[in-house]
Parts: sequence; structure tokens; C-alpha cells
Amino acid sequence: MKIVTLSEIRAHLDLDLAIKAIVDGFTAYSAGKVTLAAVGHLPFPTFEGDCHIKAASMVGIDVFAVKLATGFPHNGARGLPTSNGLMMILDATTGAPLCLLLDEGHLTDIRTAIAGGVAAKRILPRGADTLGIVGTGIQGRLQAELAARATGIRRIAIWGRRGERADALAAELRATGLDAFAVPALDQLCAVSQVVITATLSRAPLITEAMATPRMRLVTVGADAPGKQEVQSSVVARMDIRVADSIDQCFDHGELGWAFREGLIGRADVVELGAMLANPNAIPDDSSVLVDLTGLGVQDLQIANSVWQRLRIGVPTAAGKPAQ
Repeated sequence: MKIVTLSEIRAHLDLDLAIKAIVDGFTAYSAGKVTLAAVGHLPFPTFEGDCHIKAASMVGIDVFAVKLATGFPHNGARGLPTSNGLMMILDATTGAPLCLLLDEGHLTDIRTAIAGGVAAKRILPRGADTLGIVGTGIQGRLQAELAARATGIRRIAIWGRRGERADALAAELRATGLDAFAVPALDQLCAVSQVVITATLSRAPLITEAMATPRMRLVTVGADAPGKQEVQSSVVARMDIRVADSIDQCFDHGELGWAFREGLIGRADVVELGAMLANPNAIPDDSSVLVDLTGLGVQDLQIANSVWQRLRIGVPTAAGKPAQ
């Protein structure tokens, strides 16, 4: 079995190939061509940390993947990364381990941000000029970068609970060429942004009825485990279109699950992202939309396999530079 370090992974990660692979994974999942293992979640409430275990196989792919990812938000104060993990690629015909990707959580971070960018592009209204990012951590930065890449929008509004962190992230993004700026209030961000991406660890709603607009477009990333919530249930219920990466997962532990458990929505009120990506029909401009992303094992399979296939043939990115 080949063991691959983060520096090698970065050198063999082609972002364009990974994006295409993940889109293919979403559409394959909604077409019934993906098998997902039950999501494993191990909480560490004392440290506000958690560990996620996911696995997936896909028709037409000769490997399957198992992923372990951890998130400990207070590690920053210890001088340690807040996310970590690894992915394993195994032969789908024999079960033999082929490759251990010691990605330190990087591939999970990237595949999560890719999904946000894909969703933002799919629901982007005509004439949009500003993306809103709620959250100032790793995903706040990556969601801004990948959504800007996907949509072509360069103007990014940032909000975080700590204003100094929002200012710092805006400055970091401006250094990459984006027109990023921090806003002091979340309702202000909602008012100026045509698509809002939430990427926080919140356990209480941040987006409330008072902030909702008639044509609000939301991509929610933070509610990926039981107890997490970023959007008030009544806001979810009032949306014209509700989208889930997986209806089962989102009703179990995603943003949509809160409204579902309160009896405000049912399965018939939700479409899956893979089905929406396969459907070229435009979303009416006067519609409000929420996309709930809980993270699918097929995303891990697809990004890990995109790296593995390049490792097998020895093809790094141009001049060996990291793709991201």
C-alpha cells in the first residue's frame, strides 16, 4: 500500500478535475449509482471537537474510499491545525488497500468548498454581483475562493462573530485579487449579497426571519452533525426551493432536519443537488433557494480518486505546484 503525504497530495491535486469529479459524484448519487456507508460521528463536547467517518463506492469506479476527518476548533490557540484526517483508497474488486492519503484534512476542506462553489453557481441569480460569506475559519476562506472561482463574482462580503477576524479574512482575500470587505452586521450582509454561504459551527440560528429576503439564496455548510444549526427553521420553511446533497442525511443531521422534525417540511418539498445539477432548467429569478450541504462520502471518493489516478501515472500539477 502506498502512503502519500500532504505535500505529494497537493502536488497531484488538479482542482478542475476534482470539481468535475465531484459534480459527477453528486449526479451519480441522485441517480442511484452510489452506495454510502452510514455516517460515523464521534463528538468530543468538552473540546467542542468531533470526528466524522464516511465511506462510499460508485458504479463504474474500480476503487472505494474510507475517510476519517476531525475538527477541533480550539486547536488554533494551541498552535495546531483545527482540522485533520486521512483517506484510504481500496480496490473495489478485492477489498485490498491501495493507498493511504495523509491529507491532514486538506482534501475534506477542499471537497467541502468545491460543493459550496458548485451549489452557488447553480443557484446564482441573474445580475448577481456580491457573494456573502458567514464565518471566518478555514471554510470561510475556502468557500469564498471556490465560490468566486465557480461564479466569476469577485465582490465578497464577510461577516463573523469576531469583527477582527472578519477584517483579517477580508484582507487575506483581497491579497488574492478578490474585492472582499467585512460587514459589521449579519443583516447587512444578507441585504447586499445575492448568494449567502454559511460556514460556521453554530448551534443556534444565525439567519433569522428578520434577515430573510423574498429572493434569498442560501448555501448552508455548517450543519454537518447533530445539534448544529445556522438558519431558523421558519426561514427554511418559507423557501420556494429546498435542495439537499442527500435528503436522508440532511433530514437526519443537516439544516433541513430542524424544519423536518418540526413538521414544517417533508421529503416531497426537497430536491437533491445531483438531480438539480442534471437538470439544465433555470431557477426562476423571483424564487428563494436554500441548499443544505452535509457532505457526502462520494465527494471524498471522487476527490481522493482524482489524486490517486494522477499518483498512479505520476502526473503532478504544472511544475509540481499545488493546485490549491
